[in-house]
Amino acid sequence: MRRVKKGTVKFTIAIALTASLLAGCGQKSGKDLQDDKVLSDNIIITETGEVIEREPSTEKEPVAEKEPVQKSEQPTPTQQPEAEPESASGQPTPAIDLTEPEQEQVITEEDQIEPTGNELQLVFLGDSIFDNNRDGSGVPYLTSVQCEADVYNLAIGGTSASIEYDEQGAYDKWTSRSLLGIVHAIRKEISTDIFAGTRAKEILDNPNIDFSKTDYFIIEYGLNDFFRAVPLTNSDSDVDIRTYGGALRCAVSDLREWAPDATIILCGPTYAQFFNGTWMVGDGNTINSGYGTLADYAGTCNYVAREQQTLYFNAYQDLGANSNTAEEYLEDGVHLTATGRQAYADALAKIILHYEETKNN
Repeated sequence: MRRVKKGTVKFTIAIALTASLLAGCGQKSGKDLQDDKVLSDNIIITETGEVIEREPSTEKEPVAEKEPVQKSEQPTPTQQPEAEPESASGQPTPAIDLTEPEQEQVITEEDQIEPTGNELQLVFLGDSIFDNNRDGSGVPYLTSVQCEADVYNLAIGGTSASIEYDEQGAYDKWTSRSLLGIVHAIRKEISTDIFAGTRAKEILDNPNIDFSKTDYFIIEYGLNDFFRAVPLTNSDSDVDIRTYGGALRCAVSDLREWAPDATIILCGPTYAQFFNGTWMVGDGNTINSGYGTLADYAGTCNYVAREQQTLYFNAYQDLGANSNTAEEYLEDGVHLTATGRQAYADALAKIILHYEETKNN
């Protein structure tokens, strides 16, 4: 058994503070989001969570006329969400620092790296939801057992679908471990050296594995795109690889070109709860990264799946994790418990086996 201690990664996200649900919500500027969070003219929440009420100011300030704010909607096949305007620095202004929960990665002989001759071949691409448990209790392995398939888990914890702003996008200078990095490595367009120290590199370097013969590519990203405040999409380019939706589109297109007979399943991010130290500050329905809530990222994944005509697993809504079941499905607000992983695998196996039964009819 090999145990790899995953490091702590700090992510920052912006909390959308609402005055009234009926009136809609507005996003504060970077100047307003300082060390103290101002809820109104008279109420302040400090860094320690202390609530302070101050005397109303006697000075009158000019009141700017407010433009009506429209309530955001979930993306649909006829309406694609657009990225919100960026701040002067090009990134949303953070209001609260969140630390990704630490979780130990466990690898055993159950983690497949060699073909065994099963009829189906499944390839998983994702973040820690797929990567952390390589001990016979992870989603990829549990799915493969039900489907009687060879399975290759190329997930890497802490990664996103999109490439980051400071990462190189040219093949000869590629530096991103993102979804697109894995896809380019599958297509042998970039060196696998950037994946050093991961099980994904061992699998990618195995000459006995032919990824062009894959039956199902299962793609799961979105949590880290949300944590990093990645734009949902770019209205000027729907294949912008520095956006969540653009990266998903490019990955689907590249995989279809490499493995024309493969079926692609896009999986939306799972429901999550977010903590600042010991206090829960919100969940995937309420916390806004600057470009939307986690539910909005799930909606974008759904939109791309319909647009690209892939299969789709709505993990955010259909897994079973929510505010009432979080303790049962989530270990730390983000990563899945054994119950959550089994439910995820059950759902994927059901999708795959049903499709296998009907695709030739």
